[in-house]
Amino acid sequence: MPDIKERVSQLFKEKFEKEPQEIFSCGGRFEILGNHTDHNHGLCLAATCNLSITAAVSRRDDNIIHFESVGYSPFEINLDELDVKEEEKNSSPGLARGIAFYLKEHGYKYGGFNAISESTIFPGAGVSSSAAFELLVAEIYNYFYNHDRIEKMVLCKAGQYAENNYFGKKSGLLDQIGVGYGNIVAIDFKDIEKPVVEQVKFPFEHLHFVIVNTGGSHAELSDLYSAIPQDMYNAAKIMGHNFLREGTLEELEEKVHDMSVMEFKRALHFYQENKRVELALQAIREQDEETFLSCINESCISSTNNLRNMMVGDKREGSPLEACELALKVMEGHGAAKINGGGFAGSIICVVPTDFLETFITQMGDKYGIDNVKEVFVRKTGPIAE
Repeated sequence: MPDIKERVSQLFKEKFEKEPQEIFSCGGRFEILGNHTDHNHGLCLAATCNLSITAAVSRRDDNIIHFESVGYSPFEINLDELDVKEEEKNSSPGLARGIAFYLKEHGYKYGGFNAISESTIFPGAGVSSSAAFELLVAEIYNYFYNHDRIEKMVLCKAGQYAENNYFGKKSGLLDQIGVGYGNIVAIDFKDIEKPVVEQVKFPFEHLHFVIVNTGGSHAELSDLYSAIPQDMYNAAKIMGHNFLREGTLEELEEKVHDMSVMEFKRALHFYQENKRVELALQAIREQDEETFLSCINESCISSTNNLRNMMVGDKREGSPLEACELALKVMEGHGAAKINGGGFAGSIICVVPTDFLETFITQMGDKYGIDNVKEVFVRKTGPIAE
């Protein structure tokens, strides 16, 4: 069976009757720690993964984008018009248009192209399929129209801008950096305009990352997702700040009676999660496996009790909460599991010791379908022309 590069090249030749000029790819991302901290200027630990979007692409001489993706409806847009279009909210055309607008506003060029792609990223499951698409498109603009000179952070911000303003999802910058830099990255969002990104070498060779897609989707959960940063902003305002990072846990505890239970609990998660990122980074540097795994499991407990993004309402069946509990049971308590991404539905990320890997994939596959349980590997690069 031909590999994905060969398949998209062949599809491109059949559609356009010529060879593509380049093959582009961008990986998804998984979140190790730092769930819902980026939008309040917190700390995160994430990784680019080998689940990816691959596209055969050729530049056009006009401002038309023709984009086809296996399993999805094709779209065509004209970049002569860059205004937000309501009918493109929650859609790929809106993302492609929004990225072009951002690049234009920041002095960069953009233009049309033909593309045919195929993805191995679970859609809508918290592996950042939207951010991978954004950075893929941004890199196509970068490669064909800017001599590949745009800095990674600019491409990431272009993707976030498009997602916030054209797609209609008020996300932070974690997803874009997670897919845009490659490797495992520690991110400090204290200065939101200039996040500090540090690449981290993972020392635990007998620990494996496995994503389990519970079958739910984030697609219809934007209101639940957006309520989390809003509760955190509200808590920060009550404390006299714009963002939680500007305050302290002690200040939060002093103001506990002035805020709702949800505002307090979600703010508490923020401060404790930041501490877990710091501890996990130290554990990685010191090769302290026990502390590293404990930080991830404690994050899962906090997501359940404080962040409240492990299931929709009280629907435990088919939820990430149920999946995490089953994962830990299969590993007999030796590994770790937590939510991956925005939460409520979608995927979990598990850290599985080698001794349990085969059994884990089999048993979790029996529950969720073998195609929904995948060992993922850290991808070394962000979006690239291959």
